[in-house]
Amino acid sequence: MPIRVVKNKTPKIVLFYTASCPFSNFNSTEFSAKIQEKTLSFNCSEQYFMYRKALLAGDPESADNILKMKKPLLMKRAGRKLKMSEEMLKEWSSKSGEVMFNGCLQKFSQNENLRLKLFRTRGMFLAEASARDKLWGIGLGVNDKRAEDRKQWKGVNKLGTILEKVRDELWENEEFRRDRELIEKEDEEKRCENLEKA
Repeated sequence: MPIRVVKNKTPKIVLFYTASCPFSNFNSTEFSAKIQEKTLSFNCSEQYFMYRKALLAGDPESADNILKMKKPLLMKRAGRKLKMSEEMLKEWSSKSGEVMFNGCLQKFSQNENLRLKLFRTRGMFLAEASARDKLWGIGLGVNDKRAEDRKQWKGVNKLGTILEKVRDELWENEEFRRDRELIEKEDEEKRCENLEKA
């Protein structure tokens, strides 16, 4: 199951991790974004993120290679191999959240099915249940009982927090009023059920 909703909490917690989940950066999703006056196509938000990291590292060759890749894990590895000075790493650390936000905003604004899934989480916490990631995730796996209690999380959950901001921004956008009205017709139980079917 790509998504597990912790229903006995208020607000509810939406735990996700696998690439088949629409909230994952590894999820295969086509979208485009304008970067340095060029409109480029991406096949997942991980590709967008690592492409932007390579540009910041001053490595256009690696950026182009990342753009040609099809597998998110290879993109992630390419991003980790970038040669970056301490100053560049500090700059990336301060900008990475904004880059992730922009990539996710494009991904969900351009894909109606994914946007509807994100809207179904309205009023809920989103948490990347990655046992190995204590920065972008919660540092606990989807099936770890401690993941159900925010006080026991071992990670910062940057991705979950960013997705909540993306959701809230798109929710307020009049362009997506029809989507909003559609989701408002579903009660919370139905939204949870639809999320877990995703």
